[in-house]
Amino acid sequence: MTQQENIPVFMVTNWDMVGYTATTMVSILNNTKRNIDFYIMDCGLSDFDQKQLSTLKDKFSNLKSLSFSKVDMKRFEGLNVWYYGMLDAWAMLLFPEAFPKVKKVVHVESDTIVIDDIAKLYNEDLEGFTIGGCADIAYGMTSELFPSKEHVYFNLGMLLIDCDKWRKDKTTEKCLELGKKYGKQFNCLHQDALNMLYYDNKYKQLPNRYNLGERENAVKNLHPELSEEYFAKEWQHPVIIHFSPNKPWRTQHSFYDAQRIVKYFNEWWFYAAQTPYIEGLKNAFIAQRIEDGFKGLKTGIDNYGCSMLDTLPKEHSFSGIMGKDAFIKSETSTYVYSPQTIKYKLLGMPLLKIKTNKTGATEYKLFDMFPILKVKKKKDGSKSYKFLSCLPIFKKKTK
Repeated sequence: MTQQENIPVFMVTNWDMVGYTATTMVSILNNTKRNIDFYIMDCGLSDFDQKQLSTLKDKFSNLKSLSFSKVDMKRFEGLNVWYYGMLDAWAMLLFPEAFPKVKKVVHVESDTIVIDDIAKLYNEDLEGFTIGGCADIAYGMTSELFPSKEHVYFNLGMLLIDCDKWRKDKTTEKCLELGKKYGKQFNCLHQDALNMLYYDNKYKQLPNRYNLGERENAVKNLHPELSEEYFAKEWQHPVIIHFSPNKPWRTQHSFYDAQRIVKYFNEWWFYAAQTPYIEGLKNAFIAQRIEDGFKGLKTGIDNYGCSMLDTLPKEHSFSGIMGKDAFIKSETSTYVYSPQTIKYKLLGMPLLKIKTNKTGATEYKLFDMFPILKVKKKKDGSKSYKFLSCLPIFKKKTK
């Protein structure tokens, strides 16, 4: 490989997420001297969006090419859906066949920024493996689908792919077949499929500096070597920041500590400011903060956009991108709440404290000490309200 060789990077995006995708692209272009070829798996971009992404060529001389491949959503019939009933997560599996001349590629998701030279990742030796990935810090227990304590479950915020071997392995076809076989048992869809296909660590495990997110370390329960000390060292040399579950376009607060700004929040907005979507991103952020208001922090863990794709007319080429129910909830999905405390002050004096525990119950205390209301959410979505945290007021049931 010569120093002049362009680095191929591919992303999956749609009308909702294109502003975040552009931000990731800008972060890559800012931090490398190498030439970049971007490949976009198009799950519902307008002509306007394609033109807006193309304007990045005028700002960055190292953006050498930008190619689009329209995704045939019919390929995903019978597969489980993603947030808001979206099927587009599966589209990343189609890249090697969509661009058959690409031999090796970096895949990054749209909730990432690259803060160091992406050439460091691209130059990693896959040592004969088809893919290279990083351990998922949040994966801390075995399951019926993944019973082995030896397998290190990898996360798809980033993936390094040998496309020739991928095509030879028939990875795309095998993963889609697994998706149809296991249906809603696959909560993480293509991520589950790839982990099952390359089970027993049949992939190159890369340092987590290539996929760092602010999450509690659960993986150490299965793999003690992935300790707090290990991740602390990786945070000293970050290359790719994965905003999961913190979404900087939605809130500045850490998912685990409402009093602290999430790591690399300002950097995300620095790169966003260099995209043609910055005004819309700023306005959406302000509107979201107003909506959250006095109700406390909403994490936005499943809020990637405003789901404009459900407005597409039937004759639109991407009208099939949505599942049957735009807000479908997987029968096997489970929300895991993290303790959060938000304090409001008036003239420097405590006014209201809102505390959410691990079960999802939220308690409101006046002047930081007097309980006035407790809201408890059950697994079926119903809520119970208690005055003074002990006297039942009413219940709200789901239909």
